[in-house]
Amino acid sequence: MTASVVPDPVSGAPQAMSEQHTSVVIDNIQKRELWRFWMLVFFFAALGILVLAPLFIHQVLQAGQALSPGLAHRGLSPRGAFVDRNGEILAADRYFYQVTTTPTHFVDDEERRTVATQLQELADLPFAQTYDLLVTYQYSLFVELAPVISLEAGQRIVDAQAKLEKEVGAGPLLHVDLTPAPKRYYPENTLAAHVVGMMVRLDDDPWPEGFYGLEGYYNNFLRQRDGIGLTAKPDASLTDLPANVRRFLPSVANKDLILTIDRTVQWIIEDELQKGLQRYRAKAGTIIVMNPRTGEILGMANAPTFNPNQLSKEDIGALQNASISAQYEPGSVFKVVTASAVLDTGIITPTQKLTDTGSIVVGTRVILNSSRVAWGPVDMTEALARSLNVITAQWALLLGEDRFYTYVNRFGFGQVTEVDMAGEVYGIYKKPDTEGWSESDLGTNSFGQGLAVTPIQMINAVASIANGGKLMRPYVVGARVTDGKVQVTKPTVKSITMKPETAATLTKILVEVVNEGNSAAGVAGYSIAGKSGTAQIPTAEGYTEDETIVTFVGYAPADDPQFIVLVKMDRPDPSISPWANYTAAPVFAQVARRLFDYYNIPPDAMRLGN
Repeated sequence: MTASVVPDPVSGAPQAMSEQHTSVVIDNIQKRELWRFWMLVFFFAALGILVLAPLFIHQVLQAGQALSPGLAHRGLSPRGAFVDRNGEILAADRYFYQVTTTPTHFVDDEERRTVATQLQELADLPFAQTYDLLVTYQYSLFVELAPVISLEAGQRIVDAQAKLEKEVGAGPLLHVDLTPAPKRYYPENTLAAHVVGMMVRLDDDPWPEGFYGLEGYYNNFLRQRDGIGLTAKPDASLTDLPANVRRFLPSVANKDLILTIDRTVQWIIEDELQKGLQRYRAKAGTIIVMNPRTGEILGMANAPTFNPNQLSKEDIGALQNASISAQYEPGSVFKVVTASAVLDTGIITPTQKLTDTGSIVVGTRVILNSSRVAWGPVDMTEALARSLNVITAQWALLLGEDRFYTYVNRFGFGQVTEVDMAGEVYGIYKKPDTEGWSESDLGTNSFGQGLAVTPIQMINAVASIANGGKLMRPYVVGARVTDGKVQVTKPTVKSITMKPETAATLTKILVEVVNEGNSAAGVAGYSIAGKSGTAQIPTAEGYTEDETIVTFVGYAPADDPQFIVLVKMDRPDPSISPWANYTAAPVFAQVARRLFDYYNIPPDAMRLGN
């Protein structure tokens, strides 16, 4: 036997090998090739497992779960429901059927045509669509024929399959699979749309996520799949709640929200907001109703709005909740903050008079009254009723910058209120230690110009007066429910804005302000405390001449406040009126009148026995 010639591993020169060496080398090569072979086998086996495992899980392991409403639909899992404070459903899951199949089960084109025809007859699925899917994916193990069909259509397919199996025992329709699939549903359509929010499925994410409102803020809580539970010790059990509140609870997800929103109050304010916008030809508007003692939001309406069940491209501009995200200059309604500060510090008494000369220079700015009239000596009630900028600026100068901005901060401006809805923004105001601030800002800020607030900040600030000086954290969820356990939201005091006696004095003044200066906001027989505000709109070129944002905030009954209401409208038609006294105030009166009726609040004479 001849010797093999192989290259030297170092020099590369040929060298002879013995037969024994040759045998050893060949043996090593064979072992190495065998090792490579098994590595390839292992690699392709692992690749096959990765590819086929999801299909195996779907087709085999989950086959027995076909009737379980907890089964994920393309990654969907049940989501908790929202009910209002009286148990009315505002958001819930509705169940449909997902239609899928294994195309390789169909042996020929005739079977594909048969099942496409049957699905068109039973579930109104287009023949061409189904047939094309079956042909295109004929070598696949899984294809979705329809993401959702109605429960009624699904039941027709189930009945037809049962009949086919009983009479014939076979048929292509038996290879069609139905899986219950949850889909978010808002039974009130546009009602409280900005409060509840909506669900959005992003293109690169199979899991729909909550956006805006409660859907966004409580997204992680509401998901059955991996949502969080209660964050503290439960306060009660579901059975402890009134029967009407728990009639639709628990949901399939068993993680639900009981809102502070009152469906009837919400309907009232949405109705009056639309009427107000039409009457005064305003471009947009907001109405909020709150319990000033607790911070509970009873209703929150914005226009324009949207239907979370049927979103369109035209809805994009209306999706954000203007109640918590629209920054605007509040105008004269902000004067109640300056008034409370000078009263609380004792700098001014209610009857003390300052002289209105019609104009005042603060820093480099000349400040005028909106009426351009000088009223002479006036007390606080007269100054607020006539909404005098000159007097308010004098109050701010007497306070000084440190005390003025201390009170602005106490009222929550420049901060978020921490309301439990997604999308809240901060208000804005310059502070004395920041670049660009000047004494002129002190003067203009005192009457609500040169700073920005949100509607929720403004109503919450005024609510602290109705609440004896306690600024509450506003909230929309009154309780969370998980596994039959209830965690109640407890009212939270964020700060003390003024002494209780200051709040009581200011309330009496604001009643007179309504009676004397904002009479359009009054309701006969009831004491209402409130203040209007008309603000020009700032632009890059300066303030607009005739376009305004109008606001009225008021609470009632003044001696025992049961509700506080903010009405805000953007750009009412100036040919009708650009002033809050004649636009926002009458809308407030309509809302208050209906709330007195709804809550069965008797007039002051009956209630107080006068």
